[in-house]
Amino acid sequence: MKRKGNITYFFNTKSQRTENEDKREGNEKGEESTVERPGGSEHEKATEGDEDMDREEVDVRNEEEGSDSERGTEAGSEKEAEADGRKAVTTLAGPHDISKCKGDAAVQPNLKTFPKTLHGAAKRSFHKEWYSSWPWLEYSLSQDAAYCFACRHFVSAKASVFTAEHGYSNWKKATSKDSGFSVHARSDTHVNAMIAWTEYKSMAGRNTTILGMMGDENQKQVTENQKYIKTLADILLLTATQNISQRGHDESETSKNKGNFLEILDVVSKHDPLVKRRLSQGPRNAKYTSKGTQNEMLECLAEIVREDIIKEVKESEHFFILADETKDMKKIEQLSLVVRYYYNGVVQESFLEYQQAEHLDAASLTKKIISCLEKYGLEYKKNLVGQGYDGAAVMSGRCSGVQTRVKEAAKYAFYVHCNAHCLNLVIVDCVKSVPEAACFFMLLERLYTFMSGSYVHNNWMDVQKEMFTGAPRELPRLSDTRWACRYAACRNLMDRLTAVIRVLDDISDEANPQRAVDCRATFSN
Repeated sequence: MKRKGNITYFFNTKSQRTENEDKREGNEKGEESTVERPGGSEHEKATEGDEDMDREEVDVRNEEEGSDSERGTEAGSEKEAEADGRKAVTTLAGPHDISKCKGDAAVQPNLKTFPKTLHGAAKRSFHKEWYSSWPWLEYSLSQDAAYCFACRHFVSAKASVFTAEHGYSNWKKATSKDSGFSVHARSDTHVNAMIAWTEYKSMAGRNTTILGMMGDENQKQVTENQKYIKTLADILLLTATQNISQRGHDESETSKNKGNFLEILDVVSKHDPLVKRRLSQGPRNAKYTSKGTQNEMLECLAEIVREDIIKEVKESEHFFILADETKDMKKIEQLSLVVRYYYNGVVQESFLEYQQAEHLDAASLTKKIISCLEKYGLEYKKNLVGQGYDGAAVMSGRCSGVQTRVKEAAKYAFYVHCNAHCLNLVIVDCVKSVPEAACFFMLLERLYTFMSGSYVHNNWMDVQKEMFTGAPRELPRLSDTRWACRYAACRNLMDRLTAVIRVLDDISDEANPQRAVDCRATFSN
């Protein structure tokens, strides 16, 4: 069987054509509105009578055309049916004050009086009682028209006046048995739309829609992910608070000690089924236990702490900065910045951040400090009341040092020489004034220089591995600006004294004259 036109052709029943006639009659309201109420001039009454006769003639012609259309539709061309279908689809749009999606409720305003328009010799309007008889009705106040909620949202091809842009507004025939709401309610299109609407409401009430089930499953997965990530963050926060390392030397599955982070996570998994399932059954790329992920989590935790510090500094208004530069393990200069402020009755000193210092001149360091304060929104020009550095000329210089340049931008930032550096200088000078102590630390410095040689250093490591358990130790270099390094040097020398004596004794007997002489000179002291 050859298909005639698109799907709207098969829904173009007699009842549907009756609705189209109602639509055409409703569009004649604009012409009829020029007629006054009964009681006007005889000429106007005659005009009204003539128009009524004209409308009757139009109705007769419409009925004849409807019959001809019905017969023509049965034997009409495919081209005309497709054109009618395209026209029906383009009338889907509706006014702004009715429902926009199937999840909305039908818009049924409960007004005391609805707008009245002239239909024939009387003014007629929409009635709110119609909602109970036809619950699918929607009413648009802006268009003064009725719409079908079911057909607008649950029918793909919308060829009814109840889904058109201007809706249905022929209130004279709205409740008639052969037209209006009743005819539309009996149409096949509307019946199918009502069935689809009923099923939709039933599934929505049980929350068994595919979208609802997907949403519940997705929410469950999100909750589990959040709990798992929170567990990892708590473990990292514990290791950071206790100042213990996160990672171990061997984190493989066969390792007996995977490091603090993984070992604590294993203990937690024994008491938490979710963590155990993620570690044993979850995908390897979703365990979030790698060193890169740990660093990202630590950075997030650090950002949270930093935000609290900035908030406290802003609430306290005035603050003081402490800055110093030092080399890290990769021999890269890092500028550390600390803020000192008064908050809740207590003086606080909080570390803010590290910044890599590419250049160590006064201008570059000053730019680093000011850019850091500006990045966190600290008002340094008025609220920075002090700055503290070491006694190096680049930091404390009165002419072009960092303290002078910062004071040019913040006039209240008075410079204070760091008390810790001052104490260190005092101790160093006191030790140098005692001959025995000065000779002892000079011996430590010579031991460090001698043990740092490549050949001697290898022997030093091998002897320690042979005589002691655990990782070998280094003899640290002494520094006048960091007195604490002398404590580490003395501790390592006392703990590894037998290994130092054995290395010196072995090398002093070797054939290399230069190493042997240096060793005997050090050993004799």
